[in-house]
Amino acid sequence: VASSTALSLAVRGDGPLPGEVATTRWMHENTPAAIDLFADFIDPALNDTSAPVVFVAIALLVWWRWGRYPAVLLGLAGVCTGLTRLGDLVERPRPTPTVEWSGYSFGNGGYPSGHVVFSVLVLGTVAVLARRHATQRTAMWIVGTMQLLIAVTSWSRVSRLEHWPLDVVGGGLMAAAGLLAIIWLHPNLAVLAAGRPLLCRILRPPAEPSTPPTTWTSERH
Repeated sequence: VASSTALSLAVRGDGPLPGEVATTRWMHENTPAAIDLFADFIDPALNDTSAPVVFVAIALLVWWRWGRYPAVLLGLAGVCTGLTRLGDLVERPRPTPTVEWSGYSFGNGGYPSGHVVFSVLVLGTVAVLARRHATQRTAMWIVGTMQLLIAVTSWSRVSRLEHWPLDVVGGGLMAAAGLLAIIWLHPNLAVLAAGRPLLCRILRPPAEPSTPPTTWTSERH
């Protein structure tokens, strides 16, 4: 949280920070065609219009496969994606097609990257839930896929000149703070619900595994 706050203050200046222009230009000119092709499929699914539909579809799939409790946690992660609205407070423009600084227009702020916030928070939460609710083999594939999607999304936002590098870093830091909160909530929300029947019925947290009684044996010599 402290890192994302400090970065949000640092990028409020009138111009890119040192190294951003060179990094953006290099990524734009040297990105493999496979990443750009992959991004052609990912980016449209994460824009302001499609992202809510994609999120609902993922949440329903999580509910169907793993139950209500994981779906509630994913819903909380979805709420945290509202952090992208902070972009209008920072007032940072996006790079131009010639990798130059431009004027800021309200509602089109570049900081933080909404695609990165969504992918890290939502897809990251799916990966966390998979480790706890899916089989080991299934979880391995889900986690690997989510990591690949997050990495390609983060890289392509810069290589396609949609954001400056620190827009992506800022989005990642903000989303990471939210993801850590979800990781903390996963066991603790269940503990909170355990003593409250109504909340327990609403959330339906997973039952705690019972501890088998200890059997003491003696050896005869």
